[in-house]
Amino acid sequence: MILTVDIGNSRIKWALWQAEIIIARGVAAHESDKTMSCFETLFSVLEKPSRVFAVCVAGDEQQQALSEWIKQHWQLEVEYLKTQKQYKNIINAYQDPEQHGADRWAAVVAGHQCFPDSSVCVISAGTAITFDLIDKNGRHLGGYILPSYASMHAALLADTANVLSTFNVPSHKHGIPENTDDAVNQGLHILLQAGIRELCRISQENMDKSMQIIVTGGFAETILDYLDMPLIHHEPDLIMQGLYTIMNQQKRGVGD
Repeated sequence: MILTVDIGNSRIKWALWQAEIIIARGVAAHESDKTMSCFETLFSVLEKPSRVFAVCVAGDEQQQALSEWIKQHWQLEVEYLKTQKQYKNIINAYQDPEQHGADRWAAVVAGHQCFPDSSVCVISAGTAITFDLIDKNGRHLGGYILPSYASMHAALLADTANVLSTFNVPSHKHGIPENTDDAVNQGLHILLQAGIRELCRISQENMDKSMQIIVTGGFAETILDYLDMPLIHHEPDLIMQGLYTIMNQQKRGVGD
């Protein structure tokens, strides 16, 4: 069995693979000062895997914490994904691939493999909302980055002393909000809905009308709940799929 781990800025996800199929998965929110206890909760109930593949965009301390936990409990070295300039026919657009997050790279590879004969827009909706565009030949064209609902909500409340609001999912209420809570939440969701929809439209114009749109990440279901959106495929395990594919093939010496 192989364990894949995705450490984001706010969540830790894992998937356990056997014969190239996910047989178990889990997710938990984490705080930087409680990462080791989070690993204990997530992994202590699992059987020892043969290998551990990971992608970490939460910083060196979180990566080191994972390495230490895995080494201490399973006597294994964690194999970390790094963004490459090329994987098979998929070519990264960034001049410096290290500036392109490894989680985004994993999603790009998996997104192209989901629709190998189509251009693809991959939306990763987490602490930030990122867009990566890949043409049907596997050429990564770059993309866009938007702030998430959570980051905009926090920034608005931090910079406006008299605005109080709770964190809410979209309600699809009609009419003009009549209280601060609804005003903030409906405003932010409308802003994100319009921004995501417009970037999808622009991407289709720059690529082609048959472009496939994929969304993954913790905010994906909220995006799917927005009204008047284009057809979007939900792939919750997209980063895990890319991570597993790249690392497993690299170990066999056929990844580049």
